[in-house]
Amino acid sequence: MIKHFFLISKKPEISAEDFRSYYEANHVPLIKRLLPMFSHYQRHYLDRSESRVAADQADPDFDVITEIHFATQADYDGFLASVSDPEVLAEIRADEANFLISDATRSLRIDSCI
Repeated sequence: MIKHFFLISKKPEISAEDFRSYYEANHVPLIKRLLPMFSHYQRHYLDRSESRVAADQADPDFDVITEIHFATQADYDGFLASVSDPEVLAEIRADEANFLISDATRSLRIDSCI
């Protein structure tokens, strides 16, 4: 199984609640429509309450970890091809402009051993 994680930062002028609401109600359906080749798509929103952050830890510079799984290399290759398509990428970027900082997004491919 191939996993791809995205560390995503919200626009500073958007509240955490509005960010999460927009992501779930608008961006998730868009991604599911444009990139249907994944087998799992989950968002992990950071809890920024003081009770969750140790005093000596730096505050993370992202607001959500998005996790996408692919059952096969072919599915992952299809994902990479789709996000390389200028029309697909333009539609994703246009939506991202409403709630997140595209240039701050970091992505990581994770190969599972289990």
